[in-house]
Amino acid sequence: MLVLATALGAINGIRLVPKCPPKHIHTMESHMNDRSPSNSDFEDSRFLQNLLISHWIPIIGGALVGLVIGIAIAMTQPKVWPATALAKIGQVGGTRSVTDPAAVLARTQFPSFVPEALRAAGMSFDVSDNSEAKLAKKTFTTQVQKGPDLFQMQVNGYTPADAKQFLTGALTVLQREHKVLLDAAIKDREQRLVSLKNSIEANQKEHQDILSSIKSNAALTGQQVSDTIAVAYLLRANEVERARFVEEQTILQNQLQEDKTYNTRLEAPIYVAEAPQGPSRAIAAFVGALLGFAVMVAFFALRAWFKPNRT
Repeated sequence: MLVLATALGAINGIRLVPKCPPKHIHTMESHMNDRSPSNSDFEDSRFLQNLLISHWIPIIGGALVGLVIGIAIAMTQPKVWPATALAKIGQVGGTRSVTDPAAVLARTQFPSFVPEALRAAGMSFDVSDNSEAKLAKKTFTTQVQKGPDLFQMQVNGYTPADAKQFLTGALTVLQREHKVLLDAAIKDREQRLVSLKNSIEANQKEHQDILSSIKSNAALTGQQVSDTIAVAYLLRANEVERARFVEEQTILQNQLQEDKTYNTRLEAPIYVAEAPQGPSRAIAAFVGALLGFAVMVAFFALRAWFKPNRT
């Protein structure tokens, strides 16, 4: 009868709405409410709380074991001595450097530089086997400073002597390479000095020739030395040229002085830290305890998850 009434109502355009929702609708809504986010979070929170309460002894034990392991690892790590060297790129005449600071930075970052520095320092350069070489390869850094043509090199060593010796070797490599550029610049200036010296001598000879010519002409005519405008002009031009040559010679000689033309060098003695550095025991203990705690909680959570429910 209900089916027939529904069909008739549909034909007449009348919708039959039940007065009470079906029972299965209440069941679905009930399940949806049970699976709401708030209930899920509450269940997760209770699960974790019950897990911590029921297994607190082994969890605390795991944290303590992790703490001890962290301290032990920190104690077994060797101490290192940081060293710093502040150097200045070689100068030519006090006006320009033999190379660009960016070139120095790129050179020291090149893979072959550390082995070359170790070899120059008289240390083992096997970065794949020797511990000192490995440490140097791992910790060596170079930074360009704000000062004119200044750069800073840093490295760690297992002893203060190792750290200082490596930085000395690194500076030696740079000095050897920069000396080629410096020698070329010095040679160019020395050649210019020789040319200027020859020019000054030629100028002086020309000056004497002019005076000799004037005296000769005056002796032939039985007159005093002529003081014509042409002679005065020649002598003045000769003196101006010689003054220019002498000025250039003085400038070049001044540029070649040791305080203005020199190779790459240290601006201060290599500094080695007064106390060695190593992993912090407090941080190692905290990290170890945290990892031990997390491992034990994860272990019991997984065991509870895979353990079959028993009623």
